[in-house]
Amino acid sequence: MRPFIVLFALSLASGSAASTDGLSSMSLEDLLRVEVAGASRYAQPLSEAPSAVSIVAAEDIRRFGFRTLAESLQSVRGVYATNDRAYSYLGIRGFGRPGDYNSRILLLVDGDRRNDTIYDQAMVGHEGPVEMDWVKRVEFVPGPSSAIYGGNALFGIVNAVLWSGTDLEGSRVTAEAGSAGMARLGLLAGRGIKTGGQAGDWTVGLSVYRKRGGDVHFPEFVGVGGGDGIARGLDGERYAKAFAKLNLGGWHTSIALSSRHKDVPTAYFSTDFNAPGNFTLDQHAYADIGHAATLSENLTRDVRLHVGTYRYDGEYVFLSSSSVVGRDEARAQWWGAEYRLTWTGLEGHKLLLGAEAQRNGRVDQRYFDLSPRTNHLDSRHRGSSVGFFVQDEWRFAPRWMTNLGLRADRITNFGTALSPRAALIHHPIPEASMKLIHGRAFRPPNAYERFYHDGNNTQKPSAGLRPERIATTELAADMAVTPTLRLGASVYRYRMRNLVEQITDPADGLLVFVNQSPIHARGAELEAEAMLTGGWRLRGSIAAQRTHQDSGGEPANSPRRLSKLLADGPLFDTGWAFGLNLQSIGSRLSANGSRVPAHVAGNLVLRQGEAAKGGEWSVGLYNLSGRRHLDPSSSEHVQNALPQDGRQIRVRWESALQ
Repeated sequence: MRPFIVLFALSLASGSAASTDGLSSMSLEDLLRVEVAGASRYAQPLSEAPSAVSIVAAEDIRRFGFRTLAESLQSVRGVYATNDRAYSYLGIRGFGRPGDYNSRILLLVDGDRRNDTIYDQAMVGHEGPVEMDWVKRVEFVPGPSSAIYGGNALFGIVNAVLWSGTDLEGSRVTAEAGSAGMARLGLLAGRGIKTGGQAGDWTVGLSVYRKRGGDVHFPEFVGVGGGDGIARGLDGERYAKAFAKLNLGGWHTSIALSSRHKDVPTAYFSTDFNAPGNFTLDQHAYADIGHAATLSENLTRDVRLHVGTYRYDGEYVFLSSSSVVGRDEARAQWWGAEYRLTWTGLEGHKLLLGAEAQRNGRVDQRYFDLSPRTNHLDSRHRGSSVGFFVQDEWRFAPRWMTNLGLRADRITNFGTALSPRAALIHHPIPEASMKLIHGRAFRPPNAYERFYHDGNNTQKPSAGLRPERIATTELAADMAVTPTLRLGASVYRYRMRNLVEQITDPADGLLVFVNQSPIHARGAELEAEAMLTGGWRLRGSIAAQRTHQDSGGEPANSPRRLSKLLADGPLFDTGWAFGLNLQSIGSRLSANGSRVPAHVAGNLVLRQGEAAKGGEWSVGLYNLSGRRHLDPSSSEHVQNALPQDGRQIRVRWESALQ
């Protein structure tokens, strides 16, 4: 951590103005006034949002070569990412249970929910429905937000805001190639339009990706079947994604499709090691249509209808132990509606009233053996939810305001849940904000946690699970000390009850989900950002936290220290620029209680400072040291920890077409 502190101090000592484009051309004072939409379901200045919101702008995605939402969020203070070579997971403020599918985080795309209805997944890796080329900015809203969004928003909200046609006014073509046979092609296009006197825009995006995958060494499997513990050629991946959206007048509609196939080399769920055929397939489809209208000078209305589907297929090879191949299938379909009114007729107040309902028309899970087919699980369920919410933003003095929210949700099989949130916000000077925030949130157990089993071979169903609940209190401050130096800090504590966690039942050795004892945590975060002479910029953060579970001390995957440093700027007089991203993460426990060592990882991206006629080139080096660090494993793995990729290279070309 000491090198980070030294570099951090140097960055604070030498700040002066820089000149770049987009958000990066703003002073740090102006950045506090950038509008975000994820915290309150309407646009508001960053300094007035009822949360310590962080933004990852499109410029940062380009500078640092972020390839997924998970990588971009890992640059945010207090957030860390792990990967089990099948899915990506986020840890937030010391909570990141291995293999939880991000079910305690709410994923939004342009403000609309994208968690599915079987696993409650917030998919933030290649498996998710969002491609980074499409993203204008990522808003991360830490803390509980069930008062506005209902379930899943326990630890935070990720809102991916996509480019609009009026932003683009043309087309972008991208091509990438890299290590382990990686190749990707992408297209993004959009324009503003005017029809019948009404203004609007359209946007479309397409992306295809393929990676052969390298060999992965697992020491735990050395000698198994006389082998050397290397899974050869079993880490491949491919996906295709598409989206389109249209805004015209007060109407807006969008559609998104994605399909990702991933080979899994980890021999999870006691499958055969180094045997081809273990894979996962995730497919998403989503469509919505909505209308926004101004009913009077002080009253606006938003209404939206949406429909979504999710498909999961997985195959598990057990030929060496039971001479079978198991197959998982999950199918989900849901549809819903949302109605919101925003009223500003009372001086100093902005009142939001809303209702939403969702019907889960299909929540099916099946597990069976192939050849011959033997059924073990055929679970078919339905469900619905209805939520009503109210929020009042009250500016009761020139430098003081409150944000008070309350939501009531009625969910099939779980009754009614109330979720409040209160924030007191003070601006002692225009360049600074202080926020005292308290909120409560909930998450009902999902269908996978409640009903899934594989014929009691490795996992059994769970009965009587209760919803998780969390209460969080936070004090946050942000200040632009000068136009080129910003400081941010927060201290927090939370208590979580009824944690749903998968364990191995000592009575029979089977995996099962149970409600665990409460978790308590407290922590602090410090962040600074400086713009330097010559177009250089530095941003760094340090986070420290301590998490304790009543029944077992330190939880799994809960590092006590996180340090980050991001630096970017021109590379002398070469016409190229660089982006350096360093991350230090403390030691953690795996699900089986063994300790995973701390590590430091770094990525470096070199890019052309200005696009040439032939397009813009960049070269990214990921995991500069080449050392394969470890991430904690979940209970479905034999391994204590899972190795991550060594050094990788990505060459990227992008060309704008008018």
